[in-house]
Formats: sequence, structure tokens, C-alpha cells
Amino acid sequence: MNGNNGQCDAASSLRRAGLNLTKQRLIVLGMLIDAERPLTAGHMMEKLNNVQSINKVTVYRTVTTLKEKGIIREIPTGDGVNFYEMACVHNPPHPHFYCRLCKKMTCLEAQDIFGDGDIWKELAASRVETVSISITGLCEQCRSRYRSGRGRPASGKERT
Repeated sequence: MNGNNGQCDAASSLRRAGLNLTKQRLIVLGMLIDAERPLTAGHMMEKLNNVQSINKVTVYRTVTTLKEKGIIREIPTGDGVNFYEMACVHNPPHPHFYCRLCKKMTCLEAQDIFGDGDIWKELAASRVETVSISITGLCEQCRSRYRSGRGRPASGKERT
């Protein structure tokens, strides 16, 4: 994701989607615009509790509305935790890597995996709405820690 560095504007994004400019929407969307990597609703709550008083239900409702309007995209994990990032021209669809041990989501460079291949010919009459590629495993740090005996397999509660 590499942060949008102000290329997207929260107010403009909400207006284009036909949404009211509420304080909560502006704050949550601004946080995702400025994020260096996808965030979970839990990450947003942690950051918000330090500066703003927005309850958990409001964060989840806001994220759901932004997702339904196509302003943000959801990236599910095998752990049942969803990450969110901007869905805009400044942040086109790209693959992600999810570390099952430290629970971090990392954006990977977009690759032209389909090119002009047969898959697009097969889908010519269809309307493709999303393409999602997520890779799960151990990040370099966790793999190193696990190999040295300081880590443990991802079964049970891990640090977030």
C-alpha cells in the first residue's frame, strides 16, 4: 500500500459515493488513506482510542459502509480477521502476504499474472468485480525466530 500520501481525499471520496460527511467516516477513512499497510478494525480502534472517542460498533458500521460503497476493500485471512485498505486509483488491487504468527499483513507489488491469457477470454461475458490474491505463511522475522527456537507454531493466541 505504501501510504497514499494525501493523494486521496476523504471528503471527496465520501461525496462521490453519495455518503454524508460524518466525523466518524472522515476519521476512519483518513486513517486508511494514511496507512502504510492494511489495517484491521482492531488496529483502528487502538489508534482511535488514543485520540478520538469512537466506539467499536461505530468503527465496524463505518468500515462496512465504506466497503459496500467500494471506497475500501476487505482482505480476509484464514484466521477470521479482516484487513482493510483503500480501493482507489492510487492503490490498485495487488497481492498480500499475511504472517500467521505475528498477524501482520504486507502489501506485495502488483504482478501481471494474467496478461492476455485465456482466463480473460473465458470471462469476457462476465463482469469481474474483484480479484484477490493472499499468501499466508511466516514472515522473515517470525521464520528466523521459529528456526532459532524462540518462536512457536501459530496455534492459539499470538501477539498482534
